[in-house]
Amino acid sequence: METKYGVFDCFFTYGERIVVEKNKIIYAPDNKAQSDSLYFLESGLVALMSYSRGGEERVYLYMKGPRIISFMSLLLDATNCQEITGNAIPSHLVQMTKTRCVLYRMQGSVFRRLLDEDLKFNRLMLQATASNFQEVLSHFQQALEDSASVRLCRLLLDFYITRDGKKFLPKTMSFLEMSKYLGTHPVTVSRIVAILKKEGCIAKEQGYVVIRDENRLQEMIENGIDIK
Repeated sequence: METKYGVFDCFFTYGERIVVEKNKIIYAPDNKAQSDSLYFLESGLVALMSYSRGGEERVYLYMKGPRIISFMSLLLDATNCQEITGNAIPSHLVQMTKTRCVLYRMQGSVFRRLLDEDLKFNRLMLQATASNFQEVLSHFQQALEDSASVRLCRLLLDFYITRDGKKFLPKTMSFLEMSKYLGTHPVTVSRIVAILKKEGCIAKEQGYVVIRDENRLQEMIENGIDIK
């Protein structure tokens, strides 16, 4: 029986449902068990990130469910990427839960079998790869071309959660966390948030950032308004 997720049903059929609390690494390239699995992220927020030599977190992308994650190394191995390009593609990126996440874990052996036998699954993985690639390109383009205030407004609209009729950011999205993603200083984030609160775009309720005027935030993104 098909679920509301349609094309992702293979993960419900062949995957194992797991619940992972926040701040847990679910994928690291040097962890064999983790690197031989992929996931359907049903709900929650996962960060694609790395650590500097000094132990500082660098966040490159936030991934919000529903979507497929942690599959690139499996796909590269399964498609003999090194033979095609002549080079190995090393990666030091890890994936960490930033909120409580509900996932369906598929083993690498099942992934490889479906890749060989199921055209529909191949199409799904091709779409997921193209979507992820486009998202990464867009994120880096925005980092180069948009102001910190425009990127913060976009972050607010991309990652809010709706509950009891309210739209709010997960508590894990602290000023420090947002600054890592935006590549700016936490003080800059604090200053922009203060101005957005003053203009009535957002509010702070019980420790959460709540979206008050979604249309105004979208207008600021579209018009490239830079908050000084």
